[in-house]
Amino acid sequence: MKHGGQKYLIFSLFAILVSASFFVPGFVTAQDDQRSKLTSHYQKAVDIIRDNYIVDIDDDALTKAAIQGMLKNLDPHSDYLDRKAFQEFNEKQHSQYFGIGSNIRTINRMTYIVEPFKDSPAFKSGLRYGDHLVAVNDKDTSTWSSDKVRQLLLGDRGTQVKVTYKRPGVPEPISVTITRDGIWLPSIPSYYLVKPKIGYIGLTRNFQSTTSNELTNAMAVLREKGAENFILDLRQNGGGYLDQAIKVADQFLQRGQTVVSVRGRTGRNFDQNAIAETGAAENFPMVVLIDRATASASEIVAGSIQDHDRGLIVGETSFGKGLVQRIFPMTNGGALTLTIAHYYTPSGRLIQRDYSNGSIFEYYYRRSADGDTSAAPKPKGDEKKTDLGRTVYGGGGIEPDIKVESGIYFSTAQGRIYHGLCLFVRELISGQISNLPQYKVGALNPDFKIKGNEFIITDDALKAFRDFAVKFYKDNPDYGVTPAMIDDNIVWARKQIHQEVLVAAYGGDKANQVMSDLDSQLQKAISEMPKAADLAQKSWRRGATSMRQ
Repeated sequence: MKHGGQKYLIFSLFAILVSASFFVPGFVTAQDDQRSKLTSHYQKAVDIIRDNYIVDIDDDALTKAAIQGMLKNLDPHSDYLDRKAFQEFNEKQHSQYFGIGSNIRTINRMTYIVEPFKDSPAFKSGLRYGDHLVAVNDKDTSTWSSDKVRQLLLGDRGTQVKVTYKRPGVPEPISVTITRDGIWLPSIPSYYLVKPKIGYIGLTRNFQSTTSNELTNAMAVLREKGAENFILDLRQNGGGYLDQAIKVADQFLQRGQTVVSVRGRTGRNFDQNAIAETGAAENFPMVVLIDRATASASEIVAGSIQDHDRGLIVGETSFGKGLVQRIFPMTNGGALTLTIAHYYTPSGRLIQRDYSNGSIFEYYYRRSADGDTSAAPKPKGDEKKTDLGRTVYGGGGIEPDIKVESGIYFSTAQGRIYHGLCLFVRELISGQISNLPQYKVGALNPDFKIKGNEFIITDDALKAFRDFAVKFYKDNPDYGVTPAMIDDNIVWARKQIHQEVLVAAYGGDKANQVMSDLDSQLQKAISEMPKAADLAQKSWRRGATSMRQ
């Protein structure tokens, strides 16, 4: 067993945690006594575990688990990041990481390429949708999950990694040596004219250091193309930097309007009222799309727009994360992300959902009392009023003005069928499915000018999928998928196969554009734009009057 330095590392980490969490000026002696008792109890427990447990204990893992356990006892969002996790966290917040540049995923307990990013090392090396990653640097990864494979693909810029993969129709594995590079991950991966004069902005990745600049650029490009109305898509956006959320909201609100209020523990200097310092120059109509995964910084933007009646909110009730975390770096290269404050929308709503009862699983995945993950939480907080007098509630996320159920979430059956579906598409785009050569795809072409009629899934293609899936799930009975389940979800399967083929051919952003006609929430946003225009005029007049007063 290891002792010595590791023992004192555990002690120092815990002492720093306690001092960061509990120190209050004026109570030094009492706090020192309490800290001494806490660290003594903790160290005693560590010594007993290390000296007596049935197997050797990794000190770093034990320390990480201990700190995470303490933080999870506080709230669901306070966390501890070890050195590696903190490094990845920082890279993501700066809209980049270092690796080969490709989406990968686990299908049937194996890892496959989904989409190499345009001009990335993976793209230039010729990797394609469906390539099975069987080895990385000659280490067998044929049955590894994507999380494990990803750790081998990441590395410093300029370093090399050997990737070996299998492709349908190619008899032998293919090996390529790829030089890692910085991979740009924008907050806004997609923006385009969804209809004449209506610009779509997909702010679907987290709020990062570049987000507000990306938004400025996207709106300018869309205006040049004739956009006079805008749809801001915040679905699946889990949050990010608070200052970027404020800057994004600033581009839609009037100068001087409140964006968000941040209130911390009594006696601490965490309180902040953020306002729109510049504001929008015009009252263009806008709709904001949200869903159950819209959280934190995204809810700040949506909440400020709703409270000031600046635009319509369409979709599902958002996640309900109204807690603000601060990063506390640790001496070992890791960091604490500790909750220090609540945020409130301009009307005074606290968006945070209750987390006092139930497990972490229930908090993140169960959205109703009966365990239905598709159900949105109901408002439980105080009743508030928007600028124009509309009633809104706190305590359960942002309630949309117009509710439209999402179609992107899989049922349990669909999640199981998806494994066989992806493996079918892998064969289909490689020309390995008989009598369906029209679906064969070459290298990814993200610059293709789509028309909207590409790769329509015919009845013959759908029948081929059914035959493939029935055989696959007969050979893999542990999935519990029956022919009847496949038949019950065949309409969904047609849509999903189409989406996957488009991703393989043109990438995810172009695929989403082609499939936008089937996006019920987006289509509702388009149809409600006249109502959004009326709301924008009323709120702008009221805002201008308030400013004069």
